[in-house]
Amino acid sequence: MKKSLVAVGVIVALGAAWTGASWYTGKQIEQRIGQSVSHANAELEKAFPETGLVLQSKDFQRGIFSSDVRLVLTVKDGVKNAEIKPGEEISIKSVIDHGPFPLAQVKKLTLIPSMASVHSELENNEALKPLFAVTKGKSLFTADSRVSYSGSVISDVDIIPVDFEQNGAKFNFSGAKLTSDLSRDLKEISLAIKSDQLTINKNNENFVVKGIDLDLSNKKGKFDIYVGDQNINIQEISLKGIGNEDMVLSGVKINSNIGEDETNLKGKITYSLDGLKLKNTDFGSGKFAITADRLDGESVRKFTQAYNDATAKSLTSDDLSSDAANAAIIDAVFSNFPILLKNNPQFGIEPLTWKNAKGESSISYKVSLKNLPKDKSNLSAMKTEDAIRTLIQDMSLNVTLPKPMLTEFATQAKMMNGMDKAKAEDDAAKQIEQFEQFGQLFKITTVDKDAISIKFNYADGNVEMNGKKMPLHQFMSEYNLADPSDDEATPEQTMPESDTHNSKKVQIEGTVKPAQ
Repeated sequence: MKKSLVAVGVIVALGAAWTGASWYTGKQIEQRIGQSVSHANAELEKAFPETGLVLQSKDFQRGIFSSDVRLVLTVKDGVKNAEIKPGEEISIKSVIDHGPFPLAQVKKLTLIPSMASVHSELENNEALKPLFAVTKGKSLFTADSRVSYSGSVISDVDIIPVDFEQNGAKFNFSGAKLTSDLSRDLKEISLAIKSDQLTINKNNENFVVKGIDLDLSNKKGKFDIYVGDQNINIQEISLKGIGNEDMVLSGVKINSNIGEDETNLKGKITYSLDGLKLKNTDFGSGKFAITADRLDGESVRKFTQAYNDATAKSLTSDDLSSDAANAAIIDAVFSNFPILLKNNPQFGIEPLTWKNAKGESSISYKVSLKNLPKDKSNLSAMKTEDAIRTLIQDMSLNVTLPKPMLTEFATQAKMMNGMDKAKAEDDAAKQIEQFEQFGQLFKITTVDKDAISIKFNYADGNVEMNGKKMPLHQFMSEYNLADPSDDEATPEQTMPESDTHNSKKVQIEGTVKPAQ
């Protein structure tokens, strides 16, 4: 009997402790929601200033073991030019189970102490009636989140399949799974999204995307800008029946990285394609990388803030039309652009490549810019050569185009348009030969190991073009790039002098015989 009384006493004590802890946790949650909403609005304004959106918490009803709340997305007071009309709301209704052991997690046998477990879904209201009509009365997504006592939030989101028809077009979406991990202050964010397929069909024209996979891992850096990695992988994109030219892109990848050091930001975004088929012809694969380095971090922060301020102003103005608002934003961008040149930033294409069965072409380009002079009044009136010396620190371009690869590409293009193989090969060979002769005639290209190439370097007022070194002024004069006033006009257009002789300049007209 005594043991039974002890057991009952322990259960009652635990129940009382759980009730007390849940009640106390409920009070903490109510306070935390306001802080989280403030953090979310700050990041929303930085990332999407053009939307004018703001998040609010409404109708919080606290119980002992659970609470209810509505998170409402609407436009800021005074905003007149946003996508959402004033007074409209996108509402997410949430049921919050209080910790330390939220009932929703206990049911799943997840016994990790947590501040709360939250179940959320869209609320069917006037603004979302069209969406709920498409989803047949169901919320487009449901989210289950675990809130730790540190304030971080881990969420699993299910986006439901959607199948509907509108204006003669049929849409089919397989649904998606989303997982996220957000720190309390949103300074660290990780996100992953996976979806099987999206199909759009209209008048026997089909657009299909298969195997969508996105993930990102970012953290707020020292310049209040997110740094980290983002990757998008798509298994296949196909377009059939569109313009009578079927196209399949396989292995589409977009990878980006933003990093920082003590003073600068740097970034790289790479686009790659494992395969391109047009009318069932394999045209090969390609890759394209864009880089930026030595971007002064504090200047980027100021530039971003100026853009956000101009965008926010355009949303609340009574006088600005859409065109005027865009012009005001563009003006803010260009007027603040010079601050980005503070640390001689470098930009590049490293590289652009395309590969088929006969070879691989590549193009690499780099340019380092100079900080603008304090007196900018003369920039617009500068001659081309003076502008290059003033604005560009160094620049390089390297191009390698294997002739067999170019010939194969041109042959395939001609065959795809109905030409027979023998004639397509002959015409392609002549076309590439003419391209080679034209490039050599103008001393733009050379041929090295059966590849057409360009090697250009500029630094400190000197140029090296395909192995020949010269001052910038001579280069611009020889290649007819100088301003008309820089050199005396000649009665006819002339060619740069040959490397092998210095007899006289050759007239352009009639030098290259077109391919027949």
